[in-house]
Amino acid sequence: MSTLMKRWAPYALLAATLFLGGCNLIRKEEPLVFKDKGKTESLLSEPGTPETPPPYEEINIKAQGQRVPVIMYHDVVPERTRESQWFDCSVEELREQFEWMRSEGITPISMKDLYEHLSSGASIPESAIVLTFDDNYQGFYDNAWPLLQEFNYPAHMFVHTGFVGKTQGSYPKMTYDTLRELLKDPKFTVGAHTVNHPENFTELTESEMRFEIEQSKRDLEENLQVPIEFFAYPSGLNNALAQSLTKAAGFKMAVTVENGLAEESPNLMAVNRYVHTRLEKAWEDRERAINGGVRGLVYEKLAEAPITLIVDRIEGVRLALITGGEPFTATSESREGVADFMLRTDAQAGINGTFFAMAAIKSTDNRLVGPCKTPDMSQVIGDEDPTRWPKLRNRPVLMWGKSGLAIVPFQPETMKTDDAFRQLMPDVDNVMLGGAWLVHSGLALSKEEQNTFGSSDIQDPRRRAFVGQMSDGQFLIGAARQSVTSAKLAESLVAAGVKYAVLLDSGFSTSLVYDKYILASGHSTADRPSRPVPHAILLRGNLAGDEKLAKETAVAIAKNLEDRKKPEEPTPAD
Repeated sequence: MSTLMKRWAPYALLAATLFLGGCNLIRKEEPLVFKDKGKTESLLSEPGTPETPPPYEEINIKAQGQRVPVIMYHDVVPERTRESQWFDCSVEELREQFEWMRSEGITPISMKDLYEHLSSGASIPESAIVLTFDDNYQGFYDNAWPLLQEFNYPAHMFVHTGFVGKTQGSYPKMTYDTLRELLKDPKFTVGAHTVNHPENFTELTESEMRFEIEQSKRDLEENLQVPIEFFAYPSGLNNALAQSLTKAAGFKMAVTVENGLAEESPNLMAVNRYVHTRLEKAWEDRERAINGGVRGLVYEKLAEAPITLIVDRIEGVRLALITGGEPFTATSESREGVADFMLRTDAQAGINGTFFAMAAIKSTDNRLVGPCKTPDMSQVIGDEDPTRWPKLRNRPVLMWGKSGLAIVPFQPETMKTDDAFRQLMPDVDNVMLGGAWLVHSGLALSKEEQNTFGSSDIQDPRRRAFVGQMSDGQFLIGAARQSVTSAKLAESLVAAGVKYAVLLDSGFSTSLVYDKYILASGHSTADRPSRPVPHAILLRGNLAGDEKLAKETAVAIAKNLEDRKKPEEPTPAD
């Protein structure tokens, strides 16, 4: 355990308990009271929010190649005492965190930079993080600001305007004069945090909620003479109405206190944040995501080439690779074999495609897992089962059209519509979910990296199917002709010259077909190389492969299917 983790361990359980209980992260203070209710109501915008809130700004698919933690601090005190709250941070602790960030090569960026990244995919440093402070404590100016200047780190302050300049108690708040002084430095920015910091924002009436949002923006803009573009919900509590009103008030982005990385937030009106006691956990989450499914956005041109067959033993693994051609996908009204898909679509090669909901071999259910689009579908269909979203998050989604091939980590909440995918690829024709990365940028993922987002059986020896791209730009479909682990398969693919490879549904579903020849199969019968599937990846084009090789390979496959008693050649050890 690191020094930082040891220091914060005593507060971890308390922090978790308070968050689970929906605790207010603010000291009890007297709220701003309006005695003239009529005057208060006159400050509100006209009611009339529609029953169905307008669509919120989605996080751009172009941002999904990175993962950024947003950190939330509150008061910064000279030293921790018995009166200190668990969410206070001492000067010593803040320095330790800043020094740790610097030692890890972490680069704090501004809220504006984060917004531009999330909304448009704008470039940010690879190891970016965002530092935010809530509740406008004077301790920020006295204790945090000198450290921020020393380390040259930007910071964003969320201000609840009903308490600006309050001096009662031991925890005074900064005045507008102090905020104006800080704003002279472009590394300091301000956002709104309501007027009164209500204990439960979601229990307010629509008029009360509208007042807290709109008036806090007015207060800050009138007193500071700067645009106020970002909002923080008190204690992170929000709902559809709160998000709708925040967006309608002119805020570009709002933050919660939901633990999670920024790109994995539901939308721009509910961006995740970690409390500062979980700084290292936040960075561990980021590293885990990067080392697993989030490996940078892939967008590559596809090379035009005839359909070519490669059958070889590479790094001890018997492989069948088919490259080139014009790739496309197709779905079935129930389930059918890959050869049947090829026959009705005039394709020259094919392989089983994405995952499907019902795994039973005899099932005819054709429901798919993850987003899907084929050329004969007018738009992308998102995954409609939220119960499985946690297991699908960050798995690679493949999408392609005439402009090229893209592979992005899947975010179920924000990749539900056709428009979400067309932000990256306007001419997208095909969308499907992969199982896990095997090869990225010509490098094999290790067993540990694959296991991060793969299913529990990802390292079970199976006949495994895959899709991707060769180093020369040609589209690739292929399969192992023997049982093999995903880690060993990845090593063999790199040796074969593969640049990108993503795992497909494997085992019983594995079915690779070239022309009329079965080159790899699952564990089924001689007359049906694998279980029927509802989705396939297909290739059209001129065949340039060796037909004799294809025929010999198919004969070997058939012989193996007919004689299950013959032991399969063992897979080399990992």
